[in-house]
Amino acid sequence: MIQSHFNPFDSVAVPVLQPLPLELYRRAGVDVWMLRLDQVHPQVSGNKWYKLKYALQDLMARGERRVLTFGGAYSNHVHALAFAGQALGIETVGVIRGEPAYAANPTLSDARAWGMQLEFVDRATYRNKQDPAFEQQLHNRLGNFGVIAEGGFGPLGLMGCREMLAGVEDVAGFDLICVAAGTGGTMAGLIAARPEPSRLLGFSALKGGDFLYADIAALLQLAGEDDPGGWALQLDAHGGGYARSSPLLAAFMAAFQHSTGVALDPVYTGKMVLRFNQMVAQREIAAGSRVLLIHTGGLQGLRGMEKTLYDQGNAYRGELPL
Repeated sequence: MIQSHFNPFDSVAVPVLQPLPLELYRRAGVDVWMLRLDQVHPQVSGNKWYKLKYALQDLMARGERRVLTFGGAYSNHVHALAFAGQALGIETVGVIRGEPAYAANPTLSDARAWGMQLEFVDRATYRNKQDPAFEQQLHNRLGNFGVIAEGGFGPLGLMGCREMLAGVEDVAGFDLICVAAGTGGTMAGLIAARPEPSRLLGFSALKGGDFLYADIAALLQLAGEDDPGGWALQLDAHGGGYARSSPLLAAFMAAFQHSTGVALDPVYTGKMVLRFNQMVAQREIAAGSRVLLIHTGGLQGLRGMEKTLYDQGNAYRGELPL
């Protein structure tokens, strides 16, 4: 059980900065470090701690005692919000894309145990989640609630993500900062706080992620932030589509963890690091570069995938960019 009214955002997040001494990087003359946001909090993990912090503060300040959000059946955002809601004494509702049978998976089992009410909708309905008529239907059925957008996307999520690099020693000394991108909210926060000498590269976890350019620009404008430039998106890191794994990815994640001690998730950070290492191997990262890879958490989603990843990894027979 979680103690009620314990605020998981009371402490200051100080993520570990870890060097990654892979042979691949040594040969290429690239100095690579990882910012371990996955260690910020055991349940409100990674970028979700930053995305939820101000959104929940705002809802509580407005007197909201129930919050509704949206996500997939294995959503890190849904999982983190359910924990934070119970800790803060706020009711939570998750509108979940998919069938009720998903309620038995580890992610949603946790969410239910933490008191989240799950509402399942089909994929066609879910695509209309921003339709005011759909939200009104939810109000008619569920009563009053405040809304946090899917993935924590929004100006308050951006405000939190602005703080990810705070306290990182010599952060301006990194030539390149890399992060996985889902909705683009984390990327937008980092753009707003980008150290001037550094370039930002976001690795889209979605196939056809070029729409993120417009979404990120729109969020920056909505939040009143200037776009200083110096950023781009890597659109071919998705590995065939959102949340799809492969023998290459599974084998790479296992080998990377063996070499560095860092577990990766197969949806976001695993694909980012794999694609980045491929870029290093192909000499697309200049020798002498100092690079920061941001681990955005999401390791809770590994549960239930262990056998699939193990079998896929064992099936891979090619070389790995390590």
